[in-house]
Amino acid sequence: MGIVKRQSVQTSIISYIGVLIGYVNLIILFPKFLTPEEFGLTRLIISVKVIFSQLSLLGTSISILRFFPYLESKKLQHHGLLTFLLLISLIGFLFFTVVLVLFRGAVTSLFIDKSALFVEYYFYVFPLTFFLMVYELFFMYMRALYKNVVAILIKEVVLRLLQTGALLLLIAGLVDFNGFFLLFIGSYLVHTLAILAYAFYLKQLFIFSRIDFKGIVSAKGIMRYSMFLFVAALAFYYTSNVDQIMLGAMLGLESNAVYSIAFFIGTMIQIPGRAMNQVALPIITDGWKRNDLKQLQNLYTQTSLNQLIIGGFIFLVVWINLDLLLSFLSEEYQEVHILVIIVGLGKLFDLATGVNGEMLALSKHSKVTMVTNVILIVVSTLANFLLIPVWGIAGSALATALSLILYNAIRMTFLYKKYGLQPFSTNTWKALLLLIAGFAAYYVLPLTENRWFNGFYQTAFVTILMVASLIYFRISPDIMASYHWLRNKLNL
Repeated sequence: MGIVKRQSVQTSIISYIGVLIGYVNLIILFPKFLTPEEFGLTRLIISVKVIFSQLSLLGTSISILRFFPYLESKKLQHHGLLTFLLLISLIGFLFFTVVLVLFRGAVTSLFIDKSALFVEYYFYVFPLTFFLMVYELFFMYMRALYKNVVAILIKEVVLRLLQTGALLLLIAGLVDFNGFFLLFIGSYLVHTLAILAYAFYLKQLFIFSRIDFKGIVSAKGIMRYSMFLFVAALAFYYTSNVDQIMLGAMLGLESNAVYSIAFFIGTMIQIPGRAMNQVALPIITDGWKRNDLKQLQNLYTQTSLNQLIIGGFIFLVVWINLDLLLSFLSEEYQEVHILVIIVGLGKLFDLATGVNGEMLALSKHSKVTMVTNVILIVVSTLANFLLIPVWGIAGSALATALSLILYNAIRMTFLYKKYGLQPFSTNTWKALLLLIAGFAAYYVLPLTENRWFNGFYQTAFVTILMVASLIYFRISPDIMASYHWLRNKLNL
């Protein structure tokens, strides 16, 4: 478990640096120097390319984690696994490109009334999708090699800095919006080339390798597994982005701008989960390979508890400082407040259920994953369709939160009934009580006339309260281990 803890810490630090850069971009710079429509266009086109890239990948990004332990051999270039999956992805990309080109009129007709600017930039989706598709496959490849840190750095920091640079050129008057948008697209090309360069540096860039699985696994088996996981991955990314797409079609690009800010802030609490999940996947694969249910249960409980504590604390800090975080925004973005709370609660529930999705996806029950995810796609689409006309942007946020709750409830229930695995323990309820105490402390603390001082001292008080309680009550073994490690390092 040492590598999980070490890389989780490293990737979390990098991710939060990325969050800081993202905050500057999405909360300060983009809303100030782009019109709401232009800002909304960047968010909508990203959501479209995320779904398009998952369609193109055909489930191959998860398959590399599933089969890499069986085919790992640097000398034999991993038996051509990367080459095989790249070929499948390329076929998927070409197929869906043809479909989206042929049905361009039908697709753009959904946006022509409310989001005409998206129609104008429609074809930029294709190169953007290709860049992301290649990056995601190599990103998973780095996970399989336990080389997460640099890959996360490229994704969370380098990419955002490139986009900051593009916007600064716009602010300086060196490019117009069209030039900025080209540079925005180009940032994804650079971050894809960067991860390819990293694979080359590691001497692991096996793109043109001989495909020879030698009876270890079958190509048919890999493709079958990929197709099952294709639906699972599509469901996750679809439900995470369908809100942006439906908002653009039903309300306009300005709503995409407002919602993206709330989604970004609400998603901040998920970073610990993302970091843990990224390094836990190979361990889950190994656990299923050896049928070690004890190891899987320990990992399940451990990740659930740590994600709840850390994610809950971040949510509390965001709650305390929400007015300060949004103080840079104009009146056009004031609806963001309630959206952050709705999205944040949905993300917190997702964290509290641990790595259930990853455990189910990497098990032998891919068919169950496929069925439940088809249900999720349908429910998410219907929820957005029904709630957006009633409550506008808040309706979309609520649809997202409800979809997350349903998604995790299905996965959690199946794992418990089939294997007796469940994410909660006695310490889970202790952690919940601690978080409730933190919220209660915030509301009873007296206020001064200076809101900046209020935010500082309330955050400091709640932080001390939670850290002291975690240590005193020994709620999390991992946090206690980190505490003792720090004490030893500081000679305390």
